Amino acid sequence: MREKLLLAILSTVATGILGWLGVLATSRARHALDRRRVHRWLRSNTQDEPGESHVDTATLAKGTGLSEDRVRCACMSSRLVYRFPKRPEEWSVWRREPQSVYEKRGVSSL
Repeated sequence: MREKLLLAILSTVATGILGWLGVLATSRARHALDRRRVHRWLRSNTQDEPGESHVDTATLAKGTGLSEDRVRCACMSSRLVYRFPKRPEEWSVWRREPQSVYEKRGVSSL
């Protein structure tokens, strides 16, 4: 009787641990896929040009089909996506801060 009870307890604990590991693996895989989707979208829909390098969270969510929370989580956990410090809801794969419009063409004088 004791052995059956011990076996039932061990079986329940093992099932719980395996279930938890399955949930953890699924969650990690989903986050990795979200990061990949966000990075690919940013690479194909932005350019390293003035005014075209950074995108806000709402636009990124609409483009990728993910919720804003999932986009924010993917961007924050990706080392390939940069966050603009002055406007924390803007992201880029090109650079941390947007470049100046004068950077490439120079300042024109009158």
